[in-house]
Amino acid sequence: MKRIFTISLLFICSLLLRAQTLPNPIIFCTQIPEPDGFATSLETFGNHHGSTSSAPRGGDLYIRYPNGTLKNLTQAAGFGQAGFQGATSIAVRDPSVHWDGTKALFSMVIGSATARYQVNSYYWQIYEITGLGENETPVITKVPNQPANYNNVQPIYGTDDRILFISDRPRNGAAHLYPQHDEYESSAIVTGIWRLDPKACSMTDGLEMLTHSPSGDFTPIIDRAGRVIFTRWDHLQRDQQADADTEAPVYNTFNYSDETAGATKYSNSTDIEIFPEPRPGRDDLLALPQWANTNPQNFNIFNPWMMNEDGSELEILNHLGRHEMGNYMTQNFTNDPNLHDFYTPISPTPIRGMFHIQESPVYPGIYYGIEAPEFGTHGSGMVVKVNAPPGRHPEQITFQYVTHPATRSTDDNTPPSPNHSGMYRNPIPLSDGKLIAAHSHSPKYDQNIGTTNAPVSRYDYRIRLLDSTASGYFVANATALTGTGITKNVWWWSPDDSVRFNGVLWETYPVEVRARPRPDNPTTNPEHVAPSEQALFTAAGVNLHDFRKFLRRNNLAVLAIRDVTSRDDADEQQPFNLKVAGFAHQTVKQAYPTPLYEVKHLQFLQSDQIRGIGGMNSPRPGRRGIAQFLHDPVATLYNPPTTGAQGSANIHADGSVAMVVPAKRAITWQLTDQNNKGIVRERLWLSARPGEVRTCTSCHGESTLNQAGQTSPTNAPQALSTLLNHIKVIDTDNDGVTDIYDAFPSDSNKQIAEAVNENFTSNLVNWINENLNNDAVAWTTLNTTCHTNAAMINNLAIDNTGRIDRLRRIIDMTNMDVATLTFDVAYARYDATRFDRLRVWIIACDGTQQLVYDKAGSALATVPDQTSLFTPIDCNQWRKETVSLSAFAGRAVQIVFEDVGGNGNRLFLDNILVEETGAPCPNNRTLSGNIQAGKYDAATVIQTPNNTVSRVLTSSVVTMNAGNSITLQAGFEAQNGSVFRAYIGGCGQ
Repeated sequence: MKRIFTISLLFICSLLLRAQTLPNPIIFCTQIPEPDGFATSLETFGNHHGSTSSAPRGGDLYIRYPNGTLKNLTQAAGFGQAGFQGATSIAVRDPSVHWDGTKALFSMVIGSATARYQVNSYYWQIYEITGLGENETPVITKVPNQPANYNNVQPIYGTDDRILFISDRPRNGAAHLYPQHDEYESSAIVTGIWRLDPKACSMTDGLEMLTHSPSGDFTPIIDRAGRVIFTRWDHLQRDQQADADTEAPVYNTFNYSDETAGATKYSNSTDIEIFPEPRPGRDDLLALPQWANTNPQNFNIFNPWMMNEDGSELEILNHLGRHEMGNYMTQNFTNDPNLHDFYTPISPTPIRGMFHIQESPVYPGIYYGIEAPEFGTHGSGMVVKVNAPPGRHPEQITFQYVTHPATRSTDDNTPPSPNHSGMYRNPIPLSDGKLIAAHSHSPKYDQNIGTTNAPVSRYDYRIRLLDSTASGYFVANATALTGTGITKNVWWWSPDDSVRFNGVLWETYPVEVRARPRPDNPTTNPEHVAPSEQALFTAAGVNLHDFRKFLRRNNLAVLAIRDVTSRDDADEQQPFNLKVAGFAHQTVKQAYPTPLYEVKHLQFLQSDQIRGIGGMNSPRPGRRGIAQFLHDPVATLYNPPTTGAQGSANIHADGSVAMVVPAKRAITWQLTDQNNKGIVRERLWLSARPGEVRTCTSCHGESTLNQAGQTSPTNAPQALSTLLNHIKVIDTDNDGVTDIYDAFPSDSNKQIAEAVNENFTSNLVNWINENLNNDAVAWTTLNTTCHTNAAMINNLAIDNTGRIDRLRRIIDMTNMDVATLTFDVAYARYDATRFDRLRVWIIACDGTQQLVYDKAGSALATVPDQTSLFTPIDCNQWRKETVSLSAFAGRAVQIVFEDVGGNGNRLFLDNILVEETGAPCPNNRTLSGNIQAGKYDAATVIQTPNNTVSRVLTSSVVTMNAGNSITLQAGFEAQNGSVFRAYIGGCGQ
C-alpha cells in the first residue's frame, strides 16, 4: 500500500504540473537559502556583492519547458556542482532573454574558499547562454568588454544588442574611490547603469556610464516605447554616520580634501556639508542663522525612473513624484503659512517604493513591481502595477494593488492576518496574460531559525502562478511550477566554519523565454531640441550637432530651464510664490499671494566622493558622495559670469536659467535669493549624458497646472541664448579657432580631432606588429633623410613572396562625422617582376573587414626600380596618400597596414594621421551668389556659371549675392536675394 500511495502522489503532482501549462519556457535561478538580510543578493540595496556570505554557492540556472520538464542549464554547460562548493562553485542571478528568444544574459560568480580561513575576493560577471531548446546543449560564454574585478549584475540587451547593466565600478574608474558608499549606511553600493558593446575592440572603446547614482540604480528594462525603466534609490540627505559621530566617534567619519588618491585627510569637525538641510537631531546646525525657521530634512525612497537608452532625459517615470506616489513630506520653512506638511496622496492606492519592475507584454505601458520593506524580507512584499505609458501625465496615474495590501509588510502575529498570503518578488507578466512570481509562504521577517553551521530560513521562495480571488486580489497558487521543488546537498567554508545545506532550493528571477519585437522608436542618441530652443541655436549661429560634439569632447552637458518661478500646483511644501529679483516676472498663487520670494540664482551642486569612514589611519576602502557647490573646472570655464555664489547661474528676466554641467556625475540644485540663501531645493540627484542639451519647463514641473493655474511654460529661454552667445566666442588657446570647433582648445598648434597621429618617434610601441610567418622580414623603424624615424619593412631580405606582415592598432573615431587617413609612403620596386604590395584594411571589432587602400609595384613606387637596398635620400622620394574613412566615422575600429611580400625592396611609412576632415573655419564667412528661387526637397548644389561648387562647412551666417554656391539641405526654401543662415561642421571639402 505504501508503494501505491507514493506512485499516486507522483501521478497527482504530474497532473498538477500539466494543469499549469505555460505558453513558453521559463528561465529561473535556484539559490541556497540565505536567511541573513543585510547586503545579500536578494536585498533591496547592497545586493551586488560576490562574497559567499552574500551569495552562497550552489545555485544554478534552470529552464522549465511548457510541458513541465526541467533542465539544469549551468550543469549541462559544465558549470556548478553538488557537494563541496570550492574553486569551481557558482551562484547565478538576473537572467534576461534576447529579443529573438534564442539566448539570454545572466550574472554568475565563480569560486569559493577551498580551505578553512581562506579569504578571497569574488565578483559577479556577465555571461551569455545559447542552446536553450529542450533538445539542445547549452553553451555559456563570458561577455567581453565588461569591467573586471568589479560586480556587474542585472544585464539586459539593448535595442542595438549592446548590453545595459548595473555595476559598482567607480564613476571614473579610479580604484581609490572603490567602492562608492551609499547615503544611508555608508555601505558599498552600485554606481549606476552602464552600457558595454561586446563587439567593441576593447573595454575602453565599448564601455560607458549612462547614469551616476550616489545610492544606486537597479533592475533596468527596456519597454515597448524604447524607454529604459528602472528603480533608483533616492536618498539625497546629509551623512547620518557623521551626525552620529558628533556625539560619540562611533563611525570615525572624516573628510578628504578632494577626490584624488593623495587627497589630504582632515577631521570631520570641519563641517563641509552644505546641502540639503540638516537631518533631524542636528539642532546645533538648525540653530544657526542660515537655517533659521527651517525644518530638518531626511529622504529615503525607491522610485521608478526612466531615461532614453543612451542615458539622456533622465527623470522619474512619467514625471511622477512623491505627491502622486504618496509619501509623507514636511514643509521646509516653518514661518510661511502657505506651506504644509503633505499627508494625502493624489492616488487612492499609494505606494512607498517600486522594485523589480516589468512591463506587461499584453498591455504595453502597464508595469508590475513590488512594494517591499527596506529590510528583513529579501526585497519581497506586495505585488503592484501602474498604467504609465508615454504621454500619460502623473495626475492620471494611479497604482493598483495586485496582492492584498497586507502583503506590503511583514506580519509577526500568530496567527497572521488571513489576508496575508505571503511575500512576493520578481513578478513576471506572461504573454498569455497570466502572472507568475517568486513567492514565500511566511509573512514574517526572515531570520535564521537553524544554526550557524546549518542555517534555516523562514522563507521558501518558489515560482508560482498567481490566481485571482473573489476579493479582486491575487494569491499564489498552491502548487509551484517546479512541483515538489529542486533539492541539493552542499557544504562550504564560511570561511571560518563549515556550513551545510541539504534541502529544497529557493527559486527566483523567473523570465519568459520568447521572441519579442524590438521597440518601434529606440531612444538612442536623439539629435533634437524643442522648436523654441532650436530657434535660439539658429539665432546664435550655433549648429546643434557641432555643439553637442563639443560637449561630448569635454564630457559636458547643458541644462536649461524655461521658468524657475513656475512650480507644480500640488507642491505646497516649498515656497511657490516666486519672483525674479530685479525684474517684473513672477508666478503667484492668487488665493495666497504672500509671502513673495525673490530669487536671483539657480545654484548647482555636484556629488564629490570626499567622505571617508573608519578613521584617518585605517579608513575603510572607498568613499561617500557629499554635495558640494559645482566646481568642475571645465564646466566652470564655459559658464557665463554670475553675480551669485559658486556654482550659480543668473536667473534671466523671463525666469530662465541655463548652465553647463559635468556629464556622468550626479548633480542637483537650489533656487537662491540675492543673499545666496536657498529658497527652493531639488530633492533628487540627476546626471546627464555627454553632449546632452536638456530643457525642462520649470523646477518641479507641472503635471498639468502651476500654482497660478497656468500650463507649462513655452518660452524660448533667454538664458540659453546668453549661454550660446557666450560659449561661441571662447577661444581658450587664442589660435583663431573657437573652442566649439577646436578639438584641442588648450593647444594653439592643433585644432582638428585626431584618432591617430603617428610619426614613429617612439618606434612601434603604439602598434601590434604581426610577423605571421615568424621569418626575417618584419616591420621595424629606421631613420631616413627628411623623416627622422619611419616604419620600414625589408622585403629584399629573403624571398617572402606571398607572405604577409602587419602593423595594427585601434583608432577611435566615435566623435567624428567625417574622417580622413593620410600617410607618407616611400618605395622602390626591385624590377618589373619582383615587387611588393601595400594594403590598408579597416576591421570592425566584430571582425568585419574592408580594404580601403591597395597599391603594388609601379603604382606603389615613389622612385625608379632599384636592385640595391632602397632608402629614401630626400623628401621628393616620399608621396602623401589620402584615404577617406568617413564610412567608419562615429565608431572605433582597427586600422591595419599590410605588407604583401614579393621579394621587392624596402617599404617605408610615416606621418600616419587620421583626423576629422578639413580645417576649422572662422566664425563668420560671407559668400555672394545668385540663389535660385524655389523649394529644394532634396540635398541640392547650386552651381555658378563656370560649374565651380563651394560648400560652407562651418557655423556661419552666409549671405549669397553672386559668384559662389552652397549645398542646401533638404527642405531649405529661399527666394532671390534672400539672406539665410547655414550651419556646418568643418571646412575643407
